[in-house]
Amino acid sequence: MNECRRLQARLALVFGFILIPVITDAQTSLQIPLQFDFLNPGAKSLALAGSFAGLADDATATFANPAGLTQLAVSEFSAELRASRTSTQFLEAGRLSGVPSNEKTDTIAGAVFGTSTGSHVGPGFLAGVYAHPSHRWVIAGYRHELVRVDQSFLSNGVFQKDPSSINSERDISQEGIRKVDVTGYGVSGSYRLTPMVAIGASISAYSFSMDSTFRRFNTDGFAGPPMLNVVLGTSTQTGDDIAWAPTLGAMIGRDALRFGVVYRHGASFDMTTQGTMIGTRMGMFRVPDTLAFGASARIKPPLTVAVEITRVWYSRLREDFVTDQALGSGHPESFTIDDGTEIHGGVQYVVPRWAGLPRFRAGAWYDPDHSIHFTPTTSPSDRLFNERFSAALSTGKNQVHITGGVGLTFGRHLEFNAAFDAASTTKIFSSSLIVR
Repeated sequence: MNECRRLQARLALVFGFILIPVITDAQTSLQIPLQFDFLNPGAKSLALAGSFAGLADDATATFANPAGLTQLAVSEFSAELRASRTSTQFLEAGRLSGVPSNEKTDTIAGAVFGTSTGSHVGPGFLAGVYAHPSHRWVIAGYRHELVRVDQSFLSNGVFQKDPSSINSERDISQEGIRKVDVTGYGVSGSYRLTPMVAIGASISAYSFSMDSTFRRFNTDGFAGPPMLNVVLGTSTQTGDDIAWAPTLGAMIGRDALRFGVVYRHGASFDMTTQGTMIGTRMGMFRVPDTLAFGASARIKPPLTVAVEITRVWYSRLREDFVTDQALGSGHPESFTIDDGTEIHGGVQYVVPRWAGLPRFRAGAWYDPDHSIHFTPTTSPSDRLFNERFSAALSTGKNQVHITGGVGLTFGRHLEFNAAFDAASTTKIFSSSLIVR
């Protein structure tokens, strides 16, 4: 009899362990997709949808296409104030597979996405330009805020069910804070080879700061809310560095028709990734390279049209920055970022008889998806892993930005420009002042 009771107790203990739901521990800090845009500075460029490589006729040419600086007849100072707001979706809660238990937080079938919103207001661009009286050469110095990212999220941890198991599983609850700043300080020069051809170059020192922290929390029981005072693990990604990078440009044509090309090499910065599962790893944060071809045409004296095609090598962000975050998953090769080709177009119409010589501008540009992508593994044992990240990184999409703005001139020495850029996930407002 005692032997039978001991056997029953052992069986009950075994079944008790089997029926305890499992909390998964395969986790990365990629729950929130990455979305950077590398836009040209200046309200005029913004209003024209960034189609500026073939126009580049103000101080922002120091960054957009330094070859265009020879178009400036007099020296000038330019300052821009820019405000931006970016919204990014992340996998917040829900049950991806299986039937909700309707206990505590396990009540919703399907993925639930939250929104991380970051905003920034600051001096986007400052430049001083000296134009030689001969109009053959121009030099300039500038400061440009290239990247500003401020994201945060709190994920409850999604629920899942493997058909081969009687247990449900739950992703670990996680909080993430990511801040990335890249600011360039550069000097530019432009020289007119012939009346039709100009070349230019810039060399910039970029300062880099990154402070990202990701914490994983215990929960109040299997289906309960996160216990933010019980941290199970922390990972960080940090950097504080300075790196140099060049820009090369050329421009062909006159006011009626101009063509421009510019190549900008992205700076690379030292960074450190630390985590419980991966230890400490040194790597590089690589800003994407860009190559732009643009053209502008003055169809009639009051009407100007500008177009640009820009290739952006976003894949440079994958090595180290993305893959080091994904090491905890065991499958860093499953996470990628596609390069993108942007298409920009804008128009400007001048009303010569109105006070202030107003210049009305509008445009649109195609912004290809350059968030992190996930490719499922082929192993059947990774079904839940594939399901989770296929959902978490499914929100990236192509976008079309609508832009517009106005420019006003006050006398011979003062110009004011204002512009906006609006898309489904981003809103930007810019105002700039030019003193000649």
